Amino acid sequence: MKDYDVVLASGAEHLRERFEEHGFRVFTSNLNYDSRRLFPNTDIYARISRVSELSNRKVVVVQSCTGAGPAEFERYTTSDRVLELLLLLDILAQPVEVEKIGHKKFKETPIDPPSRIEVVLTFQPFALQDKSFLTGEASAGRWATRQIANACDKIWVVNPHAPDNLPWVKDLTDKGIYQEIDIIPDLIDFGREKFGFTDCLVVTPDEGAKQRYDIEGFGKKRTNSYCVELHGDLDVKGKQVIVIDDLTKSGSTLLKAAERLYSLGASDVGMVVAHVVPLRDRGEKLLSALIDKSKERIVTTNTVRTHAFCEDEPSFTYNIVDTLVKELQTHGLKPT
Repeated sequence: MKDYDVVLASGAEHLRERFEEHGFRVFTSNLNYDSRRLFPNTDIYARISRVSELSNRKVVVVQSCTGAGPAEFERYTTSDRVLELLLLLDILAQPVEVEKIGHKKFKETPIDPPSRIEVVLTFQPFALQDKSFLTGEASAGRWATRQIANACDKIWVVNPHAPDNLPWVKDLTDKGIYQEIDIIPDLIDFGREKFGFTDCLVVTPDEGAKQRYDIEGFGKKRTNSYCVELHGDLDVKGKQVIVIDDLTKSGSTLLKAAERLYSLGASDVGMVVAHVVPLRDRGEKLLSALIDKSKERIVTTNTVRTHAFCEDEPSFTYNIVDTLVKELQTHGLKPT
């Protein structure tokens, strides 16, 4: 048996099979009496019925903190995901055995909690609100991450939008309770094999990724949620090129980058994106259109569950569990 167990919150349940293939015991939150986790008034239900099996064990809780797309049965918001995660962490921190002893009378007996609780966020909560842009504006990403950090021993975040030089990120990192997991190197290797690329150039469509990955790229100006303009030139004539991005909802930036790379003489262009997040309206259609428009030259991960990639085109989808297991075992949570 591995020396730690995995608890999957609602946003990560689609990762169960691969964790089990790696030999882990996997636990999920139970459903309520309506076979749901959202009550009719949208309250969140959370329960780990087998919580006693986690006593004195190391536990990793995995959650994707973004709203549910059409691929999911219930329409969770980002706030729902954060609250569900906090409830699961509270269950683990103070587990009790409940015994009914009469009409509306219950006896609670404390259970030994896990010896260590860590959290993996496959998608950062409130990713676009990681700092205040206007006076008096909430930094929802900072608030949510701090709340989660206060409820566990350590947080791992897969390719967060928040840069590591933000003061609150640096503070949590310096305390040893926050660590990023970079999926991009494994995803690039996955993309190279999928595209049949050999000696290729890796570029990025915006300044943020240029700084993060220290690679060449374009400048980007966004006019609204769907339209972007790219500027700058790259020496790509006759080369195979992979363009990487951390997040896309419709693929507009990736497609613009590919178009510009071809106009500059690239022989072939593949797209690699860490997270695809379907918009509430037409989200899956936009992602399916992205696959078509890319001429099937795109790969991503299953950090967020989608129909377009996870179910319809799994061959374009890298399973992040392989990287998560590698990173967790390398940096602390080792199997026996």
